[in-house]
This record gives sequence, structure tokens and C-alpha cells, in this order.
Amino acid sequence: MRIWAFPTIYPYKHSGSKSHGIFAHRQYKALIKSGAELQVVIPILWNPPFPFYLLHKEWKQYAAMEYPAKRIYDGVTVHHPRISNIKPNRLEKKSYIERYIESVVTFFKDNNIVLDPANDIFFSQWLPEGATAQMAAHRLGLKSALLSIGDDVVVEPYRSEAHRQHFVKAVTEADWNLTVADYLGRETNKIVGKTLDYDVVHMGADYNNFKPGTPEEVAQIKKEYGIPADKIILLNAGSAIVRKGWIDIFDALKEIKKTNDNFAIVGVYGGPYDINVAEEAAKRGLADNFIDIGEVVPEKLNALYKAGDIFCLPSHWEGIAVAVMESMATGMAVLTTNVCGHPELVTDDVTGILIPPKRVDLLTEKLRLLISDAELRQRLGRNAREFMMKEWGSYDDIAVRLYKLLQDGLKK
Repeated sequence: MRIWAFPTIYPYKHSGSKSHGIFAHRQYKALIKSGAELQVVIPILWNPPFPFYLLHKEWKQYAAMEYPAKRIYDGVTVHHPRISNIKPNRLEKKSYIERYIESVVTFFKDNNIVLDPANDIFFSQWLPEGATAQMAAHRLGLKSALLSIGDDVVVEPYRSEAHRQHFVKAVTEADWNLTVADYLGRETNKIVGKTLDYDVVHMGADYNNFKPGTPEEVAQIKKEYGIPADKIILLNAGSAIVRKGWIDIFDALKEIKKTNDNFAIVGVYGGPYDINVAEEAAKRGLADNFIDIGEVVPEKLNALYKAGDIFCLPSHWEGIAVAVMESMATGMAVLTTNVCGHPELVTDDVTGILIPPKRVDLLTEKLRLLISDAELRQRLGRNAREFMMKEWGSYDDIAVRLYKLLQDGLKK
């Protein structure tokens, strides 16, 4: 089977770029390991050559990124067809969706790629490009599998009536609806107003990589990052936005610090931003307790998990947080909210602690307990790692089932 993957974002090692899209990459690598022939297609907006791209800021932006027509990232072939992008916009006679589809159709034609409906499939995330990639698949006579991961279900359809209609069209016309959490499948059916079939295909965590560190490793990591060796270490990793619960954590720790100062919180965060994480910590008298790491490339995040005692992610909503999976695989005690797919991952007081979102009082209570109770932290961490290894699985484990689902679907 040949899979044409259409992620919304994908890693690109270029000056000034970040490692966005690493979770899609890990899934694709696992599919290839399972036997799939997989290539990535990410259409991007066209820009003219120098000096003409200097005439418009959007042209300059894409020229600066220097996307090649084809590249190899960590063994995966990535293609970047160009979407027509004439300026001024009024000169474009077709919608963005029409131009996107044309770029995909033209890509296969120009590269003399003969597609076989019995062997080729499009595999994409939902909105906005995922739904458009599906239209391109159907234009080419191919089947399409759509994977929902979070905001594409709990946020995007509510932005406007047009977004909702786009969403409904995508999921009702999909050949397969896949989702990383059962919650997202149920929510999709609520939005659509009918019962659509879907398969749950979890994201995984590489428990052979994300694993507890030796005492020597932990000591070295703490020294490298300036993390105190004599404190209980909390960690949060997520975008610097309110819904990731940063302010809730700081409000809780402000209260805890009145009676117990034996902690430090390590902040790992990147864009998009709607708060200054370090400033919010300082406002609450936590400047001395806050280790400001900022953005970390995914390859180095495991080290910080090893250095932590408690992973705390009090999200206001999530699809299902990969950082929670990784911290559980590392054997950390996890405290998170019972939103969206998290109850499918965390069993309260067994593999972690779940609380309702935006309940700073309960967050304070549970954090205070975890900071003071080493035995509880160790029990939750052991159970979490065992669950990830024996029941949830890694990307490789889960890709075996995903690959079979796609193979079986092509035969129908």
C-alpha cells in the first residue's frame, strides 16, 4: 500500500523554523516500519523568483523559507507542490480550495506518478488542509482517511458557520474517520447530528526512549539545566497560552508556597503565545521557584522528563495531550484535567490524578499532596509506565493496527 500523507505541519530544519509536526512524523515513521510506502505532501503558496518576491510581504515570507520541491527529513520523502498565489488577490479567479486541489493534481501529473485506487490512499488531518486534501483524493479517484487530533473537533467547527459546514462535509464524505480519542469521535457525531463510524487510533509514546533516568543521568541533567537537586521538581510542557493551565498552576503554587517552599517548576513552552509565562510566575512571587527553559527541540524533551517528579498539565481542553503520554512513559506522577480524551488515558489515583478544569482549589490540594508524598508519586509513576508499556503502546505498536485498518479499507 502507498500512503500519501498530508499533515497540517511537518518538521523543517531551516534557520528560524521550529520542530513543529514531530508527532505526525513519528506516526509516519512507524507506518513505514510496519510496511507502508509513505511519502508526505505539503502544498505551499507560490512565490516568484528574486527580485519580484520583494513586491509583497507574503511572497517574501515564503521565499525566505526556501521550501524545495522535494526534500528528505529523517528518511521520509517530503514534497512541496506550489499553490497558485497571484498578487493582488483580486487577480486570482479561483478559491484557495480550488487552487490547493489543482496543486495536488498537478503534482502527480508533473511527476508522472500513476495512481492506483487499489493501492494508493490519502491520509490527512482534518482542518483546514486535511478536508481539502480529501477533496483532491476524490478528484483523483482515491480513498481518503481523516485523522482528528483535538482542536479540529473541539474548536474549528465553532469558529463560524462556514467552518462548521466545511467540517461536516469532510467527515460525512470521508472513506475512514479516524480519531486519537473516543471522545473526539463522539463529539464529531454530536456536531454532525448523526452516527458516523470511526476508529480510535491513539498517538503513542516511545517507552524505550521515554523512560526513567538513572540517578547519575538525573544529576547530570539537573546540573545542565540549572534545576535544583534538593527540590521536588514539577514540569509543564505546552504552548504559552491560557488554556494550557499555566496561570492555574502558578495560582496554586502561590498558595502552596505559603507553607511549603520545597519545589521548583520547570517551564517548557513555545508558540503560539498569549501570555508571558515567566512574568506570570514572577507576579505570584514564584520567580525563585521557576526554571525558565522555554522552547526545547523534541529530541531533548526526554531529558527534562527524567529530571521531573510531577508532570502537571491542567488544560482547559485538549484532544489528548502527547506530553502526558510521554511523561507517563517516563514514570512521572501525572496531574492533569479530565477533559476530552484524558480520562481514556489516565485512571484517577491509579495511573495519575484527574481534576476538573479551572478548579484552582482542587489543583492546589492535589499538588500539595503530591509535593509532600513521595510514596504516592512513586506509585503513580510506576503504574503509569506499566500502563503505557502493556496497554497503551508506542507509535510502533499502534501503527501496526493503523496500517491494517487502512489495508482492510482499500479492499472494501
